[in-house]
Amino acid sequence: MVKRICRFMAGLALLFLAVGLGGCGRTAVHEELNSRAEEPTVIRIAWWGGEERHETTRQVLELYSESHPDVVFEPLTYSWNDYFDMLSLETARGNMPDLIQMDYQYINTYSENGSLADLTPFVEDGTIRTEDMEEKILDSGRIDGRFRGIAMGIAIISMVYNPEVFEEAGIPFPEQDWTWEDFVEICLAIREGTGKYGVAMTPVLDLNLYRYWLRQRGERLFAPDGHSLGYEDDSLYVEYVTLFKTLMDAGAAPVSERWADINAGGQEELPVVRGECGMIQEWNNYPVKVSQANGNLKLVTPPLAEGRTEAALWMKPGMFWCVAETSGVKEECARFIDWFLNSSEANAVLKGDRGVPISGEIRKSLLEDEALGEVQREMFRFTEEAAARCGDTPPPEPAGVDGLNQAFSDSANAFFYEVITAEEAAARFRQKAEEILGEYGE
Repeated sequence: MVKRICRFMAGLALLFLAVGLGGCGRTAVHEELNSRAEEPTVIRIAWWGGEERHETTRQVLELYSESHPDVVFEPLTYSWNDYFDMLSLETARGNMPDLIQMDYQYINTYSENGSLADLTPFVEDGTIRTEDMEEKILDSGRIDGRFRGIAMGIAIISMVYNPEVFEEAGIPFPEQDWTWEDFVEICLAIREGTGKYGVAMTPVLDLNLYRYWLRQRGERLFAPDGHSLGYEDDSLYVEYVTLFKTLMDAGAAPVSERWADINAGGQEELPVVRGECGMIQEWNNYPVKVSQANGNLKLVTPPLAEGRTEAALWMKPGMFWCVAETSGVKEECARFIDWFLNSSEANAVLKGDRGVPISGEIRKSLLEDEALGEVQREMFRFTEEAAARCGDTPPPEPAGVDGLNQAFSDSANAFFYEVITAEEAAARFRQKAEEILGEYGE
């Protein structure tokens, strides 16, 4: 009884210490609490996604805890739209989750501000086994030669289409050799034949599709040092935004003010899932993520620029597992990362939700799994077909990508709303982008 009282009083003392010391105190208390052998290790783990991802990830966490009863997870789940607002706020408070699902766009930003732990020692000592992983994808998590993240899977930009909408419009499905001219014609035909959107996506939410547009024309989005834009011809920007304004003006794509309502229901409620549009630009794991809501979505490579043959696609790390520098349970996080990536048991539940696994053995085991659904096999097939059109994987986006995405969106929307011309929008984006990249390059 005396020992119990002492432990209780010690716990109260630690609690008061945490309140008094703020973020730094919380980290120290976290380490102290997790060092006690008689108490479980608590891992605060954060990820974004829809309901299907939330459900399957929780199943995986339960599996891990069954075989590791000393580990307890505290899940923090968000939609994509809210996730990085949360992460930015918690990081500023010194309360970053221990284990973080990280996007390729932001890994540089969080690495440069010192928020991400160096996982290199855990790779080198075999805690995280990487021998069977795609080297060039694995290397994408290296920042200045140190592992700041371990990639979970391979993602490739794709066009996801709803076959039922195409059938309703009476037009054939898109094929791998289609062009941007075909894309516009198909969108207009769907609008005319069904009254629905041909494509329901915001082409300026981030820079990924625009990067593909530039790569098709032999250009790069950023200079090699990441401190300036990598292309000089602003007519490329003008052509890009003009194409989508043409679709908006024809009612074949939603105007910008519709996007808040469209996104409100989450990924499972987007128009392409509900049969309210023909297509959306997404990553190749999107049909897997929404398969419970609609298991009939199909994948095709994005349109080609007329007469261009550049390998403009790239194999992008679908996302990373990263560990907070402030975490007091780094080693246990590393052990979980290893299990998550290399366990057939875990991947049998996940079924490629976070992209095609980078482990060859896991890919093989999944393809041999009779329980693997058609939507997952479609993702694997697409990846094999798209590989021939993949060039080098670009480095992670420079620090400050949030500002760049916002500048891209703001400049294009000013054109979509006819406040400025496309040429003025291109100049506005270039000026703002150079300011942001120059600031972070200093």
